[in-house]
Amino acid sequence: MQSWEFELLKAVVKKLPLKYSFLNNQITPKFILDIVPNELLGHGWKRMIVDLELSKLYIKKEINYQLIGIKICNLLDQSYNVMALDLYDGILIGYRIEGDFKEVLFDLENINVEYLREVPYVNIDKDHLKKIMGNVDNDVLRQLDIDITFKINVDEGEFYVIKDLGDGNYLSMDQNGAVYGMIHDPYEIEKLFEDKESFYKALKSGDFNMIKYYNIKML
Repeated sequence: MQSWEFELLKAVVKKLPLKYSFLNNQITPKFILDIVPNELLGHGWKRMIVDLELSKLYIKKEINYQLIGIKICNLLDQSYNVMALDLYDGILIGYRIEGDFKEVLFDLENINVEYLREVPYVNIDKDHLKKIMGNVDNDVLRQLDIDITFKINVDEGEFYVIKDLGDGNYLSMDQNGAVYGMIHDPYEIEKLFEDKESFYKALKSGDFNMIKYYNIKML
């Protein structure tokens, strides 16, 4: 995490309307441990590595959206860069600043939130994923994160998240029902199951354990 990122986030959150004041407690070095690129979400997106124990105090299940329309003044040319904040379960999990800039010099006193708006996560991706998955036993569904799925477009293809493994790592399914592990650091997209039926069977029998898979990848 670079110092300018932390200071910018702190300044932006202070400018937000009162209803977002819960974010102030999250912009601290004790909570945000690092900020790193999020290769899976595309150019410009960064993700937060946060203290997991503290995050339990800040969870607000009803808050799942992006805050867009934040404008920050770039002192190098007096132009404005547009910033978005990504919130999931009330936790600030990432941000993006549009535009290419080699040098970072933002005016922390010149932040415009006049055009701020929320863009909620919609369930279009969920509907598509459910069609791909077909009929699934409840025992399997309970282990997955279908309700919060989203689509990831990368060079390797188009994927739908079926399990959030944490820290920007996922299990996903492609349009054909094949299942993949998606690890952000080091970047890897690994096919785990050729078809969804094999995945369901392995998950239900215990032959495939998602937590064990994640722990091995983190070694």
